[in-house]
Amino acid sequence: DSNVWIWEPPNYTKDYIVCADVSRGDATDYSAFHILDVESLEQVAEYKGRMSTRDFGNLLVNISTEYNNALLVVENNNIGWAAIQQCIDREYENLFYMSKDLQYVDTYKQVNNKINRMEKQIIPGFTLTQKTRPLVVAKLEEFFREKLVTVYSQRLVDELFVFIYNGSRAEAMSGYNDDLVMSYAMGLWIRETALRLRSEGIELQKKAMNSIASNQGVYVTSDNKNDSWVMEINKEKESLEWLIN
Repeated sequence: DSNVWIWEPPNYTKDYIVCADVSRGDATDYSAFHILDVESLEQVAEYKGRMSTRDFGNLLVNISTEYNNALLVVENNNIGWAAIQQCIDREYENLFYMSKDLQYVDTYKQVNNKINRMEKQIIPGFTLTQKTRPLVVAKLEEFFREKLVTVYSQRLVDELFVFIYNGSRAEAMSGYNDDLVMSYAMGLWIRETALRLRSEGIELQKKAMNSIASNQGVYVTSDNKNDSWVMEINKEKESLEWLIN
């Protein structure tokens, strides 16, 4: 429907995140998604329009695949499950999962794979609740205040101008929409929590593997036969092979 705006084509040296908000396609709200460069937080693509949940799910899988199998985050509100199911049916591997029971927000549980999902009590998509919504909005405000993001979309800027606090709840003014704002805020929060922690975990794993690889141990032999079983005692070399006899 010509509503996908792209500012940067896929760069296969970069990682991306696709964050989406789903609507029914026949109401006053819109389905929307953003594609963000994980490293620079630059907005590279955006969609805002009305289409069926099935078509929107297909669009999300297609564009996420095109952008280097980007991490796909879909808000799992009531109608959002229809789009998520389409992503699952097409077996998209890099779909975001989060903890099912949000008694508290534990960013270490915001995982993006299906490994042990039953044991970890995680479900596909992102849930905006009374607990997570204030955190998401606060992260949006923080990133703009610190000037850490790059936004190209006039549609998003227009929504931000009418995004206000109505009492204690942040939402669009009456008669306006906040689909782009909330999907964008959701992407920023996930990038700052789940992706950062996952990246730190990967680095720790790499360091652990490197230390294992560099630690050859006593069983690695050199050019001399059974050299690993030779120990210097009182400045004389003595074989310790008798220990295994």
